Amino acid sequence: MRQSCSLCVLAGTAALLLGACGSSNKESSPTTSSDKLTGSIAALAASSLTESFTALGKQFEAAHPGAKVELSFGSSSDLETSIEQGAPADDFASADQKNMTKLVGGGYNASVPQNFAKNKLEIAVEKGNPKHIATLADLTKPGVKVVLCDPSAPCGKYAAQVLDNAKVDLTPVSLEPNVKATLSKVELGEADAAIVYVTDVAASDKVDGVPIPDDVNVIATLPIVAIKGSKNAALAQAWVDFVVAHESELVSKYGFLPL
Repeated sequence: MRQSCSLCVLAGTAALLLGACGSSNKESSPTTSSDKLTGSIAALAASSLTESFTALGKQFEAAHPGAKVELSFGSSSDLETSIEQGAPADDFASADQKNMTKLVGGGYNASVPQNFAKNKLEIAVEKGNPKHIATLADLTKPGVKVVLCDPSAPCGKYAAQVLDNAKVDLTPVSLEPNVKATLSKVELGEADAAIVYVTDVAASDKVDGVPIPDDVNVIATLPIVAIKGSKNAALAQAWVDFVVAHESELVSKYGFLPL
């Protein structure tokens, strides 16, 4: 009788312990990251990322209901300066390393910047290439109106390097603040050609592209980072991780180069 009761007590104790373990495991199971990602972030990005990041933003929001990526595009130099001056920003994606280095030097980054793709330049010409532009030297032919990005913007800095590499000296009819403004001059028929990124030519159905030889071209490596002081740090870093994870899509769909 006593042995039977002892066995009952042991069995009961074991059941309680098993129940406690089960309860503990259930309570400590982590909530999925998508459950935590709510609210909005201000993501600043280079103009050359307009089409690709707009599409990625929609994918990100679909994957994380309740999360919102508010994208703003412009020249990387202007965006970096705006962050220094206190403009609301949770993320920054640059078209060059120089502006990211400047941002990090000022201590505005919340984490280590990550590279997510590369890009290079191309000559954008009017549809059908009526001026028969085949080389960089053709941009100097009489009557050819060329627009470039302002040298303060990465696309302007890169264009100057390409022209110097090719030993071509030209005077543009205008210098535009960012790559989209530069491309629009050709799209609107206000210029015959522009030096922009291959991704911008690919995204436009109003221009054709003339390749620039690799031996004089410039390869740009694009970094992204979350900004220190973000009110939604988890969402800001999640956007960085999402962009980095979609390198193959940026390459296959939007014409970027792989790292």
